[in-house]
Amino acid sequence: MNQAVALHPWERPHHLNSEENVLMIDGVNVNHLIKRYGSPLFVYSENKLRENALDILSSFRQVHEKTRVCFASKACANLSVLKVFKEAGLSIEVNSGGEFFKASAAGYLPEDMVFNGVAKQHNELREVINAGIKAINVDSLSELQRILNIALSLNKQANIALRIIPEIKGGATAGWETGTSASKFGMSRDEQLHAIQLINRHPDSLKVRGIHAHIGTQVNEVSAFQAEADFLIAYANEIRSLLPYPLEHINLGGGYPKNYTSHQDNLNTVSEHYKQNYRTQIDFSVLSEILIKPITDALGCEIEIIVEPGRSMVSDTAIMLTRIEAEKTRNQHPVYYLDAGYSVLFDIYNGWYFHMVNASRTDDTDTKLCRMVGPLCDSSDTYYDIEGEGSVKSLLQAEPNLEAHQEILKKVLVRQPNMRELPADTQVGDVIALLDTGAYALEMMNEYCGRQSAAAVMLDGNQESRLIRRRAKYEDLLTYDIS
Repeated sequence: MNQAVALHPWERPHHLNSEENVLMIDGVNVNHLIKRYGSPLFVYSENKLRENALDILSSFRQVHEKTRVCFASKACANLSVLKVFKEAGLSIEVNSGGEFFKASAAGYLPEDMVFNGVAKQHNELREVINAGIKAINVDSLSELQRILNIALSLNKQANIALRIIPEIKGGATAGWETGTSASKFGMSRDEQLHAIQLINRHPDSLKVRGIHAHIGTQVNEVSAFQAEADFLIAYANEIRSLLPYPLEHINLGGGYPKNYTSHQDNLNTVSEHYKQNYRTQIDFSVLSEILIKPITDALGCEIEIIVEPGRSMVSDTAIMLTRIEAEKTRNQHPVYYLDAGYSVLFDIYNGWYFHMVNASRTDDTDTKLCRMVGPLCDSSDTYYDIEGEGSVKSLLQAEPNLEAHQEILKKVLVRQPNMRELPADTQVGDVIALLDTGAYALEMMNEYCGRQSAAAVMLDGNQESRLIRRRAKYEDLLTYDIS
C-alpha cells in the first residue's frame, strides 16, 4: 500500500510552471498571493475558465450547431466564475432556488436556465415557473403533480423535460452513479408513460420541451457515453410518438471526466485502478464524436442538444494553496500537517485524490514519501484514505483467509494512494499547492472546528489578481446563532 503518484511532471504549458524554484500560475508567483491574501487560498484562472468554455462550445457546435452548454453551477456557483462563463457564451443549470437566485444575480436570464433536482420545493418551483425558466427536469410523478398544481394556480404553462433512468452504469464510484434504478434519480419508463398521459390532459399548464438523462460523474468509459446516445435516440423517437407537438431538445446531462494529474507518467508507480479514476483520454473532442455526432445523425440538426457539464468545466481552473504548520514522524515516514483539511476541500473526506506540489520547492528532484493530513480534530481529516485502509485491516483481522485477496480488497476499498512524493527538503512553513481543485470546493466548504472558510482569488489575463470570495471572520461563526 506504500504507493505514491509520482511528483513529476506537474508543469502545464501556459498555466503552471516554475521560476526560481517557486510555483507560478498564469505568470503570478504564488508566494506573492499568499502574502497578500493569506492561507489557505483558492486561486482561479480566468484564462482557463474561458479556454474550457471555448473548447466545449467549439467542439460540440462544430458537430451540432444548436448545442446549448448549461454549466452545472453546483460545481462552482461563485458569482465571478458564473459571470466569466456567461460572457463566454454558456447557459446554466441550477439545482435549487438558491442557485436560481445566484444565477439571476450573475445575469443569466430564465430562458438560459434549466432546473434539476430530486426534491424541488414548492416555493422554488413557483419562482421558476413564474419566471418562465427554459425547462424543469422532472424527476418524479409526485413532482410533476406539484408542478401542475402550481402552474394552475399561476395560470401559467410550465416548461418541462422528463428525466428518464437509462439504466447505464457510469462514474468513478457508486455514489457518483446517477443513471440506474439503484440511484435516487429519474423516472422509470412506466412512470414516464403515466407522466405523459397527465401532461397531455393539461396542455395549457404543462408542455414537454425535452427529455433528460444523466449517467454519473467522472465517467471514464467510452462505452457508457455510446450507450447513452443509443438510449436517448430510441427514447426520443418513442416520446415524439406520444406527444401532439415536436420535441424541442434532448438533454444529455454531464458527468464528463477530467484529469487529476498532469501526465500519464505520474501514475506509472501505482495500481491500475487509480489510472482509471484520475486519468482519462476522453475530452470534449472525443465526446463530440461518440455522443453529439450519433444523436445529430439520428435526430437531425433542428433539435437542440443540451449538455450540463460541471467538473469538466472548472476542476483544472483552480489550485488550492495551503501552508505546512507542523510535522511528526510515524512508521518511519514524515507526516506534515497543513492548515487546510476537509473543511476547506471536502472531497478529501470522500477519498478523492488531488495532486500536490511543494510550491516553495518546485524544481527539487530529490524526493521522499510522506503522509499529509489536515488540521481538524477528526481522524478522517487526511489526504489518504484512512477509512479504506482501516476497512482492509479490519477484514484481514476478522478473516485471515482473506490475506490471499488483499490486493483485491485494496482495489475495492482504498480509494487513493496512501503516500505523497514531495521534495526531500520539505519542511514546516512551505506552501503546498493542490492542483485541480476548482470543482465543488467552494460550494462544500464549511467552518467545522471553528476554522474560517478560505478566501478565493481570480487571476485575469494581465497577471492581476482580485478577491472573488473573502476569507471568513470569527464573527461569521455567529451569523446563524440566536442566543
